Amino acid sequence: MRWLACLLVAALMLCGCGLSPTDVQDYGRPPVISYSPTWVTVYLLRDNRLEPVKVPVVSDSAKNIIDTLFRAGKQPPKAGLTSALNDFSHYDTKTTRYSDNTDQRNEPDDNLGYRLNVIITGEGKVTEEALAQITCTIRQNKQESIWSVEVTRLFPGTPETMGDRGCFEYRNLAAPGVRLPP
Repeated sequence: MRWLACLLVAALMLCGCGLSPTDVQDYGRPPVISYSPTWVTVYLLRDNRLEPVKVPVVSDSAKNIIDTLFRAGKQPPKAGLTSALNDFSHYDTKTTRYSDNTDQRNEPDDNLGYRLNVIITGEGKVTEEALAQITCTIRQNKQESIWSVEVTRLFPGTPETMGDRGCFEYRNLAAPGVRLPP
């Protein structure tokens, strides 16, 4: 009986599982995630004047736009461009509600927008050109939702807030022929 069982197992092994082997089938390239970068406008300086430059960014979130502005200043995409932000680093970005109608509650018909607080670190004074670069870059790319930009230098030293800013106040820093956002 044992001999018969061994013969049966050997016969099954020789016959296989009933599937015939096939060659490798090629169905084309493997799936790959690809993305098209979003392009945003950042403001760099040429002769201490604001000049817009299109650069790619991973996403158009305010944090990514500011990170891209700081990166573009360290490696300008065009010759002759500089940045007043090179001595600083982007630390954080916070969005808070901003309403131009402060004497009423937030009723549905209120004009409601957001204030973006850009927190930076670094030594030295934050110049008007640096504030203009941050403010105008955000206002250019987030016009509908961000009404005001506030820059805060966190450390070293005593934290310093530069107040609410709009790009229009920097119109005197625009390069010839450049129209700044509001």
